Formats: sequence, structure tokens, C-alpha cells
Amino acid sequence: MRNISILLKVELLEAVRNIKLIWLTLFFTILGVTQPLIDKYMDVILENVGGVEGIMIDPNASDPKANEVLLATFSGQFNQIGLIVLIISFMGMIANEKNSGVQGFIFTRPVSSLQYISSKLLGNWLISMVCMAIGSFISYFYTVYLFGSYAIVDFLGYLICYSVWIFFIVSLAVLFSTMIKSSLFIGVATILLSMVLLLLGNLNDTLSLFLPSGVLTLAEDLLLQTGNANFLLLIAPIVYLITNMYIAKLFIQRV
Repeated sequence: MRNISILLKVELLEAVRNIKLIWLTLFFTILGVTQPLIDKYMDVILENVGGVEGIMIDPNASDPKANEVLLATFSGQFNQIGLIVLIISFMGMIANEKNSGVQGFIFTRPVSSLQYISSKLLGNWLISMVCMAIGSFISYFYTVYLFGSYAIVDFLGYLICYSVWIFFIVSLAVLFSTMIKSSLFIGVATILLSMVLLLLGNLNDTLSLFLPSGVLTLAEDLLLQTGNANFLLLIAPIVYLITNMYIAKLFIQRV
């Protein structure tokens, strides 16, 4: 554990020095307030960019609920544009060190391959979730201000489930980083597989049980308070995460 904590501190310090914590937080904050603004002022936006001619807007339509706006923020902003930028931010976490020789130097110390990849997984997940959490809570308070109250405890439940999905995504990037030398290809492979899993997860509820993206269905049920929350959906992403780390460990040991 001592080696992991030391490597984890190095990872976090590197994020501070590269101002990753700052720009990622600003990015997710902007994403977080964009959706509520669009949902609230869509008619005003349309009028100012060319009018609403040819666009049907129901004048009697009620404003969406706060939890519906929050879901749109995560599914439409965080889980698309946000996910791509997030993957780009950590796609070279292992490949760059391997190519520069830093990884070889680390392994001259009493550090195991599992400790090394665990520090990468935990470090990049913590960085990702700190930045996303700040942006998420700003989005939450702004959404509540515009659309009405929504229990913060329920929102926290959604965010915790969503963090499991991000944990899996980081483990996927760790795995590809041990297999592929190019950071660009690591990023492309991680993004493509993530998008495929998201699409497959929306096809069938039964299929979601066997996919890591199924945890997003659980998160959505908790946020919308449908009463259909199936906590078995937490199993698949955890199993895949452990599998990714085990395979990554084997690939590093082969190098």
C-alpha cells in the first residue's frame, strides 16, 4: 500500500503541475451549466439566432423537472463530449511513461506491476471524479435554481453510480495503455469501445446486466425515481474492471 500511495501522490502532483485539475474542472462546469440554460431559454435562443419560423414550439408545454434536466446534462453533455475529453486527458498515462523510459526506471524500484497500474487507475479516477463532481454540483445547484427543488441525496446516489462507470472507463484506458504504444490509438480505441457499450446498453434491459454500461441504467432509475432500480447492474462494471486490471498486469509483466 505504501508504494501505491507514493505513486498516487506523484500522479496527483503531476495533475496539479499540468493544471489538469483546473482546466478539466472548468470544462465540466461549462458543460454542467449549458444544458439547464438551453432547456430554460430555448425560445429566447432561437429568436436571437434567426427566429422560430418553421420550428414548432408548444407554448403550453411545461418546464422539465429538475431531475430530467440533470439526466439530460449527464447523458447529453458529460457522457458524450465530456467523456471524449476525459479520455483524451488520460489516454497517455502509461504509454508516455513507457516510451520515455520512466516506466523502466520505476520498475527498478521495489514496485510491482499491480501497484503501478493500481496507482494509475486510482489517480486518474480521482482526478476525473473531483473535476466532474465540482462541475456536477454547480450544475445541480443551477438546475435547482432554474427548475425547482430536487433532493441532493438522490443526486448523490446518481453521481456515485456514475463514478463506477468512470472507474471502468479509466480501467479500459489502463488496459489499452499496456497493449498499445501510441497515445492516439489508445484514446481512439477507448472512445470507440465506450460508445459501443453505451449504445448496446440502451438496446435491452437484460443485456444491460452483462455490460459495464448497465450501471448507467441503474443511475438513471435512481435519478428519475422510477422505483425500478436494479442494483445487480453494479456487478458487471466491477467484474470488467477487475478483469481489465488483471489483463493489464499480464501485459506489463510480458514487457
